[in-house]
Amino acid sequence: MNIIRTIVLNEKPEEVILFLTKNELGISLPQLDGLYNRANWAHVTDSWGLLSLVKSMCNAGFIQYSGTGVVRGPNWREPAFMLEGKYTFD
Repeated sequence: MNIIRTIVLNEKPEEVILFLTKNELGISLPQLDGLYNRANWAHVTDSWGLLSLVKSMCNAGFIQYSGTGVVRGPNWREPAFMLEGKYTFD
């Protein structure tokens, strides 16, 4: 199983979004939607639930909109699972 899929299935969506926005490129909203769609909407209800979460994270300053996607915001923090070293990336 792909490590990103494993993370999507096992971690809180807020933590996943923080992880996916750790670099300056961030992630597009269609890519984010596709990740959760392929994971059968793990931990979120549907596209609207995911967009609502993105909006609340933007309002809190964790992420910010950039074109058609999201990037790290001024209040971005390292996801807990990264601090714990829970996953290894080859």
